Amino acid sequence: MQSLCNALLKGSRQVLRLRSLFPLYLTALLIGLLQTWPLGVAAARGALHNPFLTQLAGGGGDVIANLFLGSASVALGAGLWGLALAPLAGLFGLAYNFFSGGLLGVWSERRGFWAGCRRTFWAFTTLGLLLAVGTALVAVASALLMRLVGFVAGLIAGFMLIELLNLVGEYARAMAVLRERRNPFVLVGLAAAFCVRRSRGVLVLGLLGQLLHLAVAALYVAIAGLLGSSPPIVLWQQLAILAWIAVKLLRLAWALSYIQALGPSGLAPPVSASPAVTAPG
Repeated sequence: MQSLCNALLKGSRQVLRLRSLFPLYLTALLIGLLQTWPLGVAAARGALHNPFLTQLAGGGGDVIANLFLGSASVALGAGLWGLALAPLAGLFGLAYNFFSGGLLGVWSERRGFWAGCRRTFWAFTTLGLLLAVGTALVAVASALLMRLVGFVAGLIAGFMLIELLNLVGEYARAMAVLRERRNPFVLVGLAAAFCVRRSRGVLVLGLLGQLLHLAVAALYVAIAGLLGSSPPIVLWQQLAILAWIAVKLLRLAWALSYIQALGPSGLAPPVSASPAVTAPG
């Protein structure tokens, strides 16, 4: 219990250094701007001054369906825009792989931020691909369960399995820095073994992180409903994104701190620290 409390406190203190959030947040902001460029082009061409928008506001899904059925060019454009979102999501994943290595290096006092980013980038990217394959397999298994035991049961089982994969991924990243290992298969094995040995603490921290993410989503929906389309909604959206990233990094900091708090039972003897450890910025 003491190790768990120490991990909670230490990990939370690390993320409360808000400048650690900025590299990933600025990347998310840039990707968000890339996603909205078609809307900006449409506005510049006067497309926003269109009677269709008035119909859309009052007509809902029927209007959208009629638009897609009646205009192949619109449907094609929307489809291409949707396809473009997948590479942008992958771009954010690459940014997370890069910056999380630097943050773990600083938090663990092993090396400086940029050195940590470079050290683990390829290992974390390969690890992310490995976990993506696992997630795809879980999605297939969940779909089969939905047909066998019901939609709700299959959905819950799939969600829980994906969450467990995420936990293993977080501890694998921490292990990569603390144990100086970069083979993704080895990292998954080390992380899975640790999660099994310390299942109670790992599940508690994972549940807390998931509850925080759900709280951010619920709060965003509630406030966004009150703000509607007024200008403050833009600021609220950015605050929600920052909070979501903070929780994501908090979970990573908790994983690192929990392994460290257990001492030799959770970690191999530490290597010598880098003489110059600085936070980003």
